[in-house]
Amino acid sequence: DNRDDFMDIDIIQLVQRLSDQVVTRVLIDQPILDPSTVDQPLTNHELIREIATINYLDTANKKIANYRNLVMSQAAQFDVNDCVGVQIHSVDRTNTDAKLLPCLITEKYETDERIIFKLPCQYGRLESMFSIDELTNLKMACPEDLTRIAINDLPSITLIEACKLYVRGSKTGRTCDCKGKCSTKHCPCKKNETHCSTKCHSKRGGCKNMAI
Repeated sequence: DNRDDFMDIDIIQLVQRLSDQVVTRVLIDQPILDPSTVDQPLTNHELIREIATINYLDTANKKIANYRNLVMSQAAQFDVNDCVGVQIHSVDRTNTDAKLLPCLITEKYETDERIIFKLPCQYGRLESMFSIDELTNLKMACPEDLTRIAINDLPSITLIEACKLYVRGSKTGRTCDCKGKCSTKHCPCKKNETHCSTKCHSKRGGCKNMAI
């Protein structure tokens, strides 16, 4: 009937879109209709699904292999003591703040076909490990202060804490929520001799402690 005709047309069109190489391998090397492996012959739709599955897996495996090769190639560019940058999330900075946190590579591990790095910054040793796709090359723009730090004396710190400290340029990373004009040391920022930022009372104007 007409419904069967439409089904046959759909099958033909799908087969034409599949790789001839995959179809040949399935029909020759993968005897789907082998009575020792199946109880009943596969229908046309089942055969198409088998072919499509193998085609999909072949493509996925190739992409995985290419990605692994790319990761290994990129990781080979970084070694211990190299300077790298870690992205600072937009919630932890203003539009005019630095977008990368400078760090040094102190340890490099390869595990489960992944390469991960241990990083300290000027405020402490970051608790998290980082993969290659989270790093930016800063070899040509490494801050001098970072190269002179005593890494063994640094405390552990989270990435969020380190980013806040870096964008504020202070040792506290504090923000304030003052109701006044931040002109006295009642303001945490003023007390620590740092300017207020848009992360402080961002919806209120009149602050006297903003950088000009």
